[in-house]
Amino acid sequence: MWVKNIRHNIRMLAPLLIVLFLQACAARDADDSTAGMTVSVSLQNVHRCSRISPEIVIADAPRDTDHFDVRLVEYGEEERFFGGGSWPDDGSGVIPEGALTKHYRGPCPPAGKDRKYAFIISAMSKDSVQPTAVRLYHFTQE
Repeated sequence: MWVKNIRHNIRMLAPLLIVLFLQACAARDADDSTAGMTVSVSLQNVHRCSRISPEIVIADAPRDTDHFDVRLVEYGEEERFFGGGSWPDDGSGVIPEGALTKHYRGPCPPAGKDRKYAFIISAMSKDSVQPTAVRLYHFTQE
């Protein structure tokens, strides 16, 4: 029984730990081209408890960005992974509403409770498995 609980906890925490590890690696190797990457997310009521992802705008991504990897996590007492996906960098910096389809589910806290979430956006290069830049967009959903 306790082995099953340990396996379950490892599976739940693994995506978050991987992202945090990659973020630390990217931050250590970052150059001036990654310093300015910014992210904004257009959250609306339609995105609550929905499979429709919000529009995400990324500015000043590193020059060698091939695509963006996006994940949604809930953090606090328990970490939960809400899916995400990848989107090619077409130079516009816009990931359209509804574009994240890899098991994505929007934030859905219990009625009357606040939960803390973060979109983790990684700029990825086709030449490396490590992100060239990583930004977190934190928000609280009621």
